[in-house]
Amino acid sequence: MRLTLRTLIAYLDDVLEPSQIKEIGKKLEESSYASSLVERIKDVLRRRRLTAPEVEGPGSNPDPNTVAEYLDNTLTPESVADVEKICLNSDVNLVEVAASHQILTLVLGEPATINPDTRDRIYALGPAPAGTQTGAATASAMTLPDTSAPDTSMPAQSPSAAPLRNPTPAKQQTIPAEEPESFSSRIPDYLKTKPLWKRVTPYFLVLLAAVVWAGLFFSDSTYFPPIFSGSDNSDQLASNSVENLEVDLGPSQTVSKPEMTPEESSPAAPATKSESDEKPAASTPEKKEPAGETVAMNTKPPAFDPPPPADAETASPSKAVPTTPPLTEPLPIPVPTEPQPQAGKTEPPQPASPDGKTVAMNTKPSAPAPPKIEMADVAEQAPAAQIESEDGFFLEQVDKTHELADKNDWVILSKVSPIQVGSTVASPEPFTARINIPEARCKVVLLPGTAVTYTGKNKAADMGFQIQEGRIRIEASRGLNDARDAAGPVLSIKVNDELWRVDLVTRDSVCGIEIVPVQPNKPGQIPDADNYTGILYAYSGMIRFSDGKGKVQTIDAGNWMSLSAQDRTKGLINPSDRPKPLRVPHWVEPDHKDNSYLSRRLIAAFVKELKDGQLVSLTMPAITKDLKPNVSDLATKSLALTNRYQELVKVLNEVDHHESRIAAIAGIRNWLLRDPENGTLLTVSLQSQFSPQMAEILERLLWGFQQEDAQDRFISGRLVEWLENSNVAVRELSFNYINQLTGRSVDYSAIATPTQRRATARRWFTHIEKHGSLLDPQEAIPASPAKPTIQ
Repeated sequence: MRLTLRTLIAYLDDVLEPSQIKEIGKKLEESSYASSLVERIKDVLRRRRLTAPEVEGPGSNPDPNTVAEYLDNTLTPESVADVEKICLNSDVNLVEVAASHQILTLVLGEPATINPDTRDRIYALGPAPAGTQTGAATASAMTLPDTSAPDTSMPAQSPSAAPLRNPTPAKQQTIPAEEPESFSSRIPDYLKTKPLWKRVTPYFLVLLAAVVWAGLFFSDSTYFPPIFSGSDNSDQLASNSVENLEVDLGPSQTVSKPEMTPEESSPAAPATKSESDEKPAASTPEKKEPAGETVAMNTKPPAFDPPPPADAETASPSKAVPTTPPLTEPLPIPVPTEPQPQAGKTEPPQPASPDGKTVAMNTKPSAPAPPKIEMADVAEQAPAAQIESEDGFFLEQVDKTHELADKNDWVILSKVSPIQVGSTVASPEPFTARINIPEARCKVVLLPGTAVTYTGKNKAADMGFQIQEGRIRIEASRGLNDARDAAGPVLSIKVNDELWRVDLVTRDSVCGIEIVPVQPNKPGQIPDADNYTGILYAYSGMIRFSDGKGKVQTIDAGNWMSLSAQDRTKGLINPSDRPKPLRVPHWVEPDHKDNSYLSRRLIAAFVKELKDGQLVSLTMPAITKDLKPNVSDLATKSLALTNRYQELVKVLNEVDHHESRIAAIAGIRNWLLRDPENGTLLTVSLQSQFSPQMAEILERLLWGFQQEDAQDRFISGRLVEWLENSNVAVRELSFNYINQLTGRSVDYSAIATPTQRRATARRWFTHIEKHGSLLDPQEAIPASPAKPTIQ
């Protein structure tokens, strides 16, 4: 199948066969121009300010009939090429063709509902004979006065006036005399109001079922014996031993134990099993049985135990009252003649009763408990977790089996979704996501610009997360009335190859963790353990931090500690050379949310561009070309958060917004040190978008510079020379590094006129000629500003 404009429009409207859709999807992956055209079609369909093409005049091409034939696939190949050329050169014509195809797909995809009576009436009219319209008009004009009341003063019309009337229309005039069809008969059945009996029947059946169930429930004597029983409860207890069919008093089944010891069969027992058989049923409640009687093994347990004596050392275990009707008290078994055991050494199978009797206990040995399974070895049994967005959307990395997604694609979601072990989720700016772990009584909040992976169980804790970058807030969700455990949850945090353990010591503990990637400063830099910086804040309660080397730190509320590998190796938990925050940042506070007007406007503008279930690779690149800089900037940051480096390189080449280019530069530099192979991938991507010379310059600038480079004359001259480069991204990067290496703010704008840029470059060339480089080797290395401003 050819990849034409009409084919792409049909692909977007989902009117192709499954095999054709799969073929078009493969061609879109291979052709960057076709994929960009798909994004352009989606973009123009979303734009609401595009006008319709002119119907006539100079700008009226193509003709509407031509467009209709193009959509019907009846044009010649030459005309098809002309129409597609016009559409590709004009967004107005492109959106007209795409929208028309979309509307026709929706209309023709569902058959229209036609009333059968209307169809019959139209067919009953039949074809009109020749001259009927003129005759009908004349007849109607001539017969209008006759519709009024007859005038007796007028003479009767002569027969000569008869030819003025047309006999054919006269027959048609009799149709309105019939009774017109009622309006209700022309309404479709699915729009008519249902009869009353149809509306009431479901409720009546539900009510009838409820009444029947209530009657069966309340009439059951098992649940309500005092209400529906005709006799007193004491009488039921007295006669239950005879009426209960489960108690068998026959001579062959009354032995309580299969083997009797000599002591139990001695004459000390005043009554035997044969005597109990001779007792009449009516004498059971009046006479107490002796202490040596035996109990049948199939009798039910008593409804309650007798109260223990006041001087008893150990109280007999209480038993819950069963829901079945109570039975008679079981007969006691004979007591051995051995001396009474001492206090504290009572045998558990036969505890002493208040009147010297022994209660029959279950002589069957209990089954051994099953071996305990080590849950830490089963990754699938990690605590269940679910993620939801508090104010918009969140991102989740899709499965590799997705039909249209590549190996590093993400999907946009807005509904609550469960996450499994190994799932990677992200909360792009400006949204906030929340991960709930009910079993662990814990809540993890992903602040805007955060990406994590749910790692489940490991050697550090029963649940954990691997942080790629961003800020998370961990809140213990145990209530004050929860007395099971006074401590809070325990989590494991993994950054790169380091595994930490974070204990929320108290149930009201709240802490925040911030991880910031370190950007490279020389070409070919290899990732190491120091490629990130981090801080742990304690908002409330007490936090215990343990690293993989056995070092434990305790952070109280209002304090912080550095998580950088270099600081922890040197023992600098709170480095003195860094400014200590006066207070815990606002984002660590529970339920913190930016409700400013600008934040709400930004969220609303970005939400309009997103749709649930779309892929990031097919949605965000089109949004980066939006005319609004803030929306384009948010889409670019989402691409950076999901490591879409190829789209970030396209942003440097195609997007005109300064904010988007800066976000793309930061995203590429953060991504470079995440894998040793990323440098090679960046080279290939730059060469596919820029010329070889421009790709080489951008690659050198993206790898960064260090302080020693500012003392090199050649590198200093190249940086100043790039201030006049034709590519705006090169100019912005060059000025950024000059500002960082020298610490001097210079009046320079990357989007200024060539004359203004040349004047700034000449001043820097003069400085290099005087000092030999951007930074004099004899001068102290200045402290680079934390956040240099790029004009």
